[in-house]
Amino acid sequence: DAIQASVRALETGREARLAGGSMVEIVELLIGGGGRATRISSADAFREYERAVAAMRSKVVRTLVDEDGLTLTEVSRRMRISRQAASKLYGVTAEDTEKVPLEA
Repeated sequence: DAIQASVRALETGREARLAGGSMVEIVELLIGGGGRATRISSADAFREYERAVAAMRSKVVRTLVDEDGLTLTEVSRRMRISRQAASKLYGVTAEDTEKVPLEA
């Protein structure tokens, strides 16, 4: 929802620009429509999405190793990530999901 609100705001700005609106008018339009809150909300939603994906990847690595008996080397090969990334993801616990390295 937050990202859709951002897209709608950008589309509104685009339409105003294509209709010949000045940048000053468009900025005022977007700010008046809650632009800052919309931007912050969508940024927060995207960060939460990235954390959720990283936490899921960590759980997948841990399950492949602990329950399916794969080595970290096998996991890294199957997931097409470096062995170091697999090792980092394996070491992440549920309490650490806020600290999951997003680039792993």
